[in-house]
Amino acid sequence: MIELIEATIEEQEKITEIMTASFNYDTAFYFGKDATDGPEGYSDGSLATKILTDSTSQTWLISYQGEIAGFLTIDSQKWEVQYFCLVPLFINQGLGTKTCKKIEEHFGHRPWFLETPAYSTRNHAFYEKLDFAKVGEKEYPNGSKSFLYEKIRR
Repeated sequence: MIELIEATIEEQEKITEIMTASFNYDTAFYFGKDATDGPEGYSDGSLATKILTDSTSQTWLISYQGEIAGFLTIDSQKWEVQYFCLVPLFINQGLGTKTCKKIEEHFGHRPWFLETPAYSTRNHAFYEKLDFAKVGEKEYPNGSKSFLYEKIRR
């Protein structure tokens, strides 16, 4: 059973731990076992502090069978999934799909948006399975690129 627990600033270390493991796992999957990468501040705690203190965002810890399996941050003004990170141990177990369904139950069917790295084809397939469609691309000064997705309404 999945439970969403509203995160507070006290969970900053846990969010950082999850974010570091998740981003590094994804990066290593595509670029080799020693590759690490993520958004600025993802592994030093500053990004977790930023998202946990942002008044326009809501962050939940994802609890699965009594264990913290990940976290999700949503900007509820823009209806944007800002961060959706799972502990690598819980990837490919249907937890991401169940979490997304739980969030839609909570907020209702809305025009959801998100951004994910261009190289992360597993993320693309996951979001497309959930009826998101690629609607654009974003390039960063460091040369990296992301894809922008929007939830398709049926």
